[in-house]
This record gives sequence, structure tokens and C-alpha cells, in this order.
Amino acid sequence: MDEINERFRLLKRQLKRKFNNTKKTKSKNKKRKNSQSNSLAKKKRPEPRERVSSVREDRTIKSRPKEELVRKSVPSNKRRKKKKLSKEEFEKRKKKKRKENIIEIIKFMFPIVIFAVFVFFFILNTSPHMVDGDSMKPTLLNGDRVIVRRTKEPKRYEVITFKPPVKSEFQYVKRIIGMPGDLVWTEGNDLFINHQAESLPKASELSAANELPDGTIKINVSEESLDQMSQLKKIPKGHYFVLGDNRNNSSDSRAFGLVDGQAIEGVVSFRFAPFDHIGWIK
Repeated sequence: MDEINERFRLLKRQLKRKFNNTKKTKSKNKKRKNSQSNSLAKKKRPEPRERVSSVREDRTIKSRPKEELVRKSVPSNKRRKKKKLSKEEFEKRKKKKRKENIIEIIKFMFPIVIFAVFVFFFILNTSPHMVDGDSMKPTLLNGDRVIVRRTKEPKRYEVITFKPPVKSEFQYVKRIIGMPGDLVWTEGNDLFINHQAESLPKASELSAANELPDGTIKINVSEESLDQMSQLKKIPKGHYFVLGDNRNNSSDSRAFGLVDGQAIEGVVSFRFAPFDHIGWIK
């Protein structure tokens, strides 16, 4: 029995030792964990300081633009304190501005003018002319600049330009009075033109002006024109009888007779100069 009791005591002691050893190891592990957590916490603590420093730096950065704005505002005051311009300098600046405006207008109008010239002279097949003389007063005056349409066929009472059947370096500008197919007859030095009658009047009616057919035009012509017109009963095809609007100062079909259609350049349609008389010609 004594031996059994001793063995039992030895077992108790061994168990106590093992239990104490396990407690010690657990406590040591806890201490290590706590020490590690404390070390990590100590390492993380500087973060707020960094934040504080960054906030301070941001404040300093934000505060700098105010100083810069103040510094920049100083030269604006200096500009405002500039001296006033003298009258001569002010006039010079005005002249410069006017020149610049004129140049801008020219730059804007130049392509438009070129386009208009291209349309008039190439697409519409026109050509410019200058009126020389007073034979077309009051419709056209001396020095007027007109545009002639070369493709348009002439009609009665339209103004045309043509090469006259007499020696001349210039083209004539006249109005069409007689068209191809109009009846014509003569009496003395007078020429009668009618585009409404279908047949010539009788010989007894020629002396009575009141009995002439409606639409008859009476014209006093030269001997050369009379010789040509007395042989005709109608104006032939492709020929025209022309007169100037200023009958007292015009060399026209009264002097040189009919105008050949092939000699006609075109119809005067528009006057572009002088500027106070710009418009269409009728």
C-alpha cells in the first residue's frame, strides 16, 4: 500500500508540472502577441503626425496664391495710372484703325467683285462699254459705262451697240425702231415705217397724214438712205432701222440706212457708272 501511495503522489506531481508548463507557454505566447501588437501600434502612431504636416503644407500652399494675386493686382493699378494720350497720338490711332477697317473691307469685297466680273463677262457673255457722245440723251449720257449682253437677240425699242456701215473707229449705240418684216414706203424725203399694217396704203392715202395706218412712223432721211429704202417694201431679214434718242444730234439709219444684224454686238442692259445713275437700261 505504501508503494501504491508513493506512485500516486509521483503522478500528481508530474501532472502538476505539465499543467504549469502549459500555462507558462500560453502566457509567454500572449505576451509576445501583445508586444507585437504594441509595436505595430507604436509604428502606426506617426501617421497622424504626417497628416498634420500634410495639412500644414496644404495650408501654406493655399495661402500662397493669395499673395500671388495681391502681387499680380499691383501691376494692374500701374496700368491704370498710365498717362493720357495726347491729341496727336489719339488721331494717329484713329487713322490706323480706319486704314485697318478699309483693308478688311477690301479683303471682304475683293472675292465678291471677282466673282461678279466672272459671272458678267464669262457666264452671261457680256462686255463693258463707255458711251461717247450725246446721241442717246436722256437715256445715256456721255461717259456712262454700260454692260452689253452679246447673246441676247435684239427686240424693238431696245438699245444696241453695233459697227456702223460707215468708216468709224468706234461702235455706235442706238435704239431699234424698225424690225425685219416691217412695211416701209417713201414720199419725197420722208420714210414711213409700219409694223402693224399687212399691206402698203394706196397712193391716194399717202398724201393724207390723217388717213395713214395706225402705228406708222414718219422719218425724214438723207438721200443715201432714201435711195436704199425706196427700193424696199419691207425691211429684209437680219436688218434693222435704228435711231438715236437725241434726234437733233445723232448719226443713225437716217444717214446710213439699215444695220446688218451681223454687225450688232449686243443689247445694252445695265449701267454701272457713274454710281448715281446705276440701273437697268430701258
